[in-house]
Amino acid sequence: MKRNKASYVGGAAALLVSSVTVKILGALFKIPLTNLIGDSGMGLFAFAMQFFSLLFVISAAGIPAAEAHLVSEALAFGRRQQAKAIAVRAGNVFAVTSALLSLALAGAAPTVCRAFGQTDAVPCLLTIAPAVFLVTIEAVLRGWYQGTGNMVPTAVSQVAEATGKLTVGLAAAGYLLRAGYGITGAAAGAVFGVTCGELLAVLYLIWRVRRGVIHMLRHPPEQSSDFSKLVQLMIPVTLGAAVMTISGFLDMAVVYRRLPAAGFSVQEIVAAYGAYTGMALTLFNLPQALSNAVSVSVLPVLSAAHAKERTKQTKQLLWSSMGVTLLVCVPCGIGLFVLAQPLLQILFASHPRGIQTATPLLRLLGIAEPLVGLSTVTVSVLQAFGRPDLSVYAMTAACSAKFAVGCYLAGQPNVNILALPIGTLVCYGILLLMNLGFIAHVLRQKR
Repeated sequence: MKRNKASYVGGAAALLVSSVTVKILGALFKIPLTNLIGDSGMGLFAFAMQFFSLLFVISAAGIPAAEAHLVSEALAFGRRQQAKAIAVRAGNVFAVTSALLSLALAGAAPTVCRAFGQTDAVPCLLTIAPAVFLVTIEAVLRGWYQGTGNMVPTAVSQVAEATGKLTVGLAAAGYLLRAGYGITGAAAGAVFGVTCGELLAVLYLIWRVRRGVIHMLRHPPEQSSDFSKLVQLMIPVTLGAAVMTISGFLDMAVVYRRLPAAGFSVQEIVAAYGAYTGMALTLFNLPQALSNAVSVSVLPVLSAAHAKERTKQTKQLLWSSMGVTLLVCVPCGIGLFVLAQPLLQILFASHPRGIQTATPLLRLLGIAEPLVGLSTVTVSVLQAFGRPDLSVYAMTAACSAKFAVGCYLAGQPNVNILALPIGTLVCYGILLLMNLGFIAHVLRQKR
C-alpha cells in the first residue's frame, strides 16, 4: 500500500508541476495572443481548435486511459511482454487512422469553413491538420508510460508541447501580422504554433523510448490478444470525451445560432465568443492543472488495486485524490469569482470591451471550478474501475442538459452569452452527482 501510494503521490507531483507549468505557459500564450489579434482573431483560432479537438477525440482521446489501464493490469500480474504487445499494436493501428483523419481535415477545410460561414478560417484548419496525426502518436507513447506508473515522460512532453506552442505561435502570429497578412494570417500563425508544439512533444517521447523501440525491433513481442479489449475500453472513453467535445461544438452553435435572437450582430457574436474563449476560459482553465494531474496519476494505481480487489486501498486512494482536488479548486474558484474584473484588467488592459463581456462570464465559471475538478477525478476513477461506460451515461445527460439550458437562455437579451457559463454549472453539477452515484454502486458490488 505504501509503495502504491508513494507511486501515486510521486506521479501526481510530477504531473502537477508540469500541468501548472503548462497552464502558465498556456496563459502566457493566450493572453498576449488575445492582445495581439483581438476578440475576432481569437474567434478564428477557437474555431480551428474546436475541429482539432473533435478529431483528437476520434483518433486519440481514449488511447492513454485505456492503454494505461491494460498495461498496469498486465504489469501487476508480471506479464511485461503482454504489456509491450498492447503498446506496439496500438501504435501501429492508430498511426494509420490518425494520418487518414489529418488528410481528411486538410482536404475538407474549405467546405467545412463555408458550411459554418467562416471562410477566413481555412488557413487555420489547414495548419492544424498535421497535429491530429502527431497527437495520436503522442497519446500512444503517453499511455505506455502512464501504465507503467512513470509520469515523468508525460509531464516533460506536456511542457515541451506548451513551450513549442508559446514560442512558435506567438512569433509566427506577430510576424504574419507585421507582414500584412492581417488577423486571418496571424490566427493561422498561432495555430501553427500548436502543431509545432505537438511535434516537439512527439520528438521528445520518441527520443525517450528509443532504447525500448530498438529492443522490440530485435525481439518483437507476440501479437496482443488484448487489443480487442483495448478497443472495447477505448470506445466508452472516446465517447465520453466526444460528448464533452461535442458540448464545446454545441456552445459554438448556441452562440452563432441563438445570439441573433438576443439582438447581436455577426461581428458582436464573434467578439463575444472570442472574449469567452480567449479571456474567461483562459483563466478558468488554470486551476484545472491539479485535477488533471491527480486524475492521470491515480488511474494506474487504482486500476491495479481494483484488479486485485483491494477495496480498502481503493477507497483511500479515491478519497485522498478528491480531497487534494478540493483543497486547490475551492480557493481558486473563490478567487476567480471575487477578483474576476481586476484579473482581466491586468491581463487584457488593451481590450476594455472584451473585459466588460468576460467579467460576469468568469465569475460564473469560478463557481463551477470545484465541480469541474471533482468531475475530472471521478471520470478517471470510473475508468480505473473498468467502467468508463458509466461516465459516458453521465456525460451524455450532463451535456444534454447544458445544451437545453444554453438554447433556452442564449436567445434572451438579458442573458445572451451568460448562457454558456450557466450551462457549464448545470453540466458539471449533474456529471459530478451521477459519477459519485456510479462510484458508490461499483464499490458496493466489491464488498
